[in-house]
Amino acid sequence: MDGDMEIRDQVNLMRAVIGRKVMEMDDYDERATNETGQDAENCLDMIEFLKNDIAGYKTIVEDLKDGTNDMSGNLWDIASLPEESITLYTEFYLPSLSNEDREEENGAMELKAKYAVDLAKSYVMHTARMALMDPKIIDMIMADEELVTIIGGAILDRPALIAALTNQ
Repeated sequence: MDGDMEIRDQVNLMRAVIGRKVMEMDDYDERATNETGQDAENCLDMIEFLKNDIAGYKTIVEDLKDGTNDMSGNLWDIASLPEESITLYTEFYLPSLSNEDREEENGAMELKAKYAVDLAKSYVMHTARMALMDPKIIDMIMADEELVTIIGGAILDRPALIAALTNQ
């Protein structure tokens, strides 16, 4: 995942962020009961956001804690910053954090984003490998002009593959 940070450090960071976010949910719940209008709604929205965010971090911790970095997590859980939450996150949540918590948050979000990219790539590679081993799927791919064109273009970008095809 990240060559600059050991897996153990990544897990520790994620767990620290999870603990902080659980306490923040309690704070937002208390604030929501004391606020009205948009402020109360923002607090309730933050609670939902934090629940989803925590689920994503827990998924990553589960994947990383045994040290294998197996990328078996749920991408939907991990990518927990839906477009409709960006303003809430950047304008309501981040400004409420202390500088230390903001640094921790930024580090954890960087790890989460990197993990999500790696996980998506892992899913794509797994799917492709399964498809290339199934004769029925290969026949379906061969019948799809668009897919064959994409595959052909990728092969043409790799001189070693062209050489292997030429030398058959």
